[in-house]
Amino acid sequence: MGVVMRKSLVTLAFLSSSIFSTVGHAGDWTGPYVGAHGGWSDWSLARPDDPTSPTQSIDGAFGGLQIGYDYQFPSNIVLGALADVSIGNLDNNPITDGGTIMVHSDLDAFGTLRGRLGYSFGHILAYATGGGAWVNGSTTEDCPPNAQFGHCSRVGAYSETDDFTRWGWAYGGGVEMQIVDNVSLFAEYLRLDFGTETHNLGPKSNDREVAIDDVDVVRAGINFKFGHRETTASLK
Repeated sequence: MGVVMRKSLVTLAFLSSSIFSTVGHAGDWTGPYVGAHGGWSDWSLARPDDPTSPTQSIDGAFGGLQIGYDYQFPSNIVLGALADVSIGNLDNNPITDGGTIMVHSDLDAFGTLRGRLGYSFGHILAYATGGGAWVNGSTTEDCPPNAQFGHCSRVGAYSETDDFTRWGWAYGGGVEMQIVDNVSLFAEYLRLDFGTETHNLGPKSNDREVAIDDVDVVRAGINFKFGHRETTASLK
């Protein structure tokens, strides 16, 4: 039992030494990085020009990639920039648009181009972030055949789709933690705002003013940093 215990302690000491030697440069956030992420988002699509039209609630999981660069100042302030893209199959069940019209929307991909400003607590970085955002998706409007009233009864059956790319803003914050040299985990929350635009679905559809608001994005991921900056320890 004593021999086994001694061997276990020697093994544990060796592993601990290896881990701490690996994180010897942790706490310096300067450098480029790439990574992957996954999360959940909740979107709200409303038609402000028609108060009878219900809000479309779209949520679901997504995954994606990011690339960025950070620079850490001697004051432990960290300034950086990053770009990311997320892909998911986010859609809603068709809803009745105040009558016989059926509306269905899909969001295929979205991304951001942001700056971030943070403070390093050694292995932990707390940051705020903000910048531009985009989303790619589509809105489909259907009128059923033989509608008895409303717009569909006047123009007849149709199905028309508008594929769109919207541009807006992103802001939020997060926390990132270095777990070994050049590898870190992060979690962040973003709020996205795409404003209101008119969607021209086709000759039979009404022009639609669609507002994408109340967008919440929560995600976590991993970053791999390239290289490190050598520091010189004081001999005082």
